[in-house]
Amino acid sequence: MPFCDGASARRRRSHFTDHKGCNRSKFADIWLPDGTVKSLSVEGAAILQGFPSWYEFPKETATAGSIIGYSVPPSFAAQLFTHIQKQLSGAFL
Repeated sequence: MPFCDGASARRRRSHFTDHKGCNRSKFADIWLPDGTVKSLSVEGAAILQGFPSWYEFPKETATAGSIIGYSVPPSFAAQLFTHIQKQLSGAFL
């Protein structure tokens, strides 16, 4: 569970936006090895996850983050289903 004090910054990993007011304006903070902190916006996380630029998310960062965080990238889903389809078509020949 992330903390709002400096404890989470010392972990040097990203954390998801929580419902207690931590990291409210950005999707996640990423701590780099040199100590700098980079913020990833909801839009940036959505692009990395494969959402189209026109897709609209809810205004609340935590809700939008949940949608992005629990989604499966379309490119991964396509590769997975293509592989399964090939396996199944080979099984019935």
